[in-house]
Amino acid sequence: MNNQEISRQQHKITSLLARVNEACGDNIELRAEWAKYICICSAGLLENSIKLIYSEYARKKVTRPVANFVESKLSTIRNPKFEKFCETAAAFNESWVAEIVEYASTNGRGDAIDTIMGNRHLIAHGKGTHSNITIRQIQDYLKKSLEVLEFMEMQCLE
Repeated sequence: MNNQEISRQQHKITSLLARVNEACGDNIELRAEWAKYICICSAGLLENSIKLIYSEYARKKVTRPVANFVESKLSTIRNPKFEKFCETAAAFNESWVAEIVEYASTNGRGDAIDTIMGNRHLIAHGKGTHSNITIRQIQDYLKKSLEVLEFMEMQCLE
């Protein structure tokens, strides 16, 4: 990721994932709680990234007052599922949507975003027992989600 704030948040999550075995050992319950926490952190990364990527794009392309307006509109995005990523891309460039959809449909990337956000919702609203997210799954979902973020970032560079 080119955006330093996104990279910082990604590094924090990657560091947590690297310490799971050391912190939890074979304790299944503790691993499950870490998976939930990392899922919430990953959801926060996704929510922040959609704002950061498109705000940065706006700052490079338009005047400061217009960029401020764009940032204020992006700041209202909460718990974005993949469709919100598409809607936001469309607001900037209609042709980006088809590209994102095509890219995200490969290897379950879009589904990974939706799964993270869906589990985040369950966990954050006290229904964590309904979330069966595991460390291995969150690693996979995060990897696929980051691929979508990198793709979006590349679109904004063109």
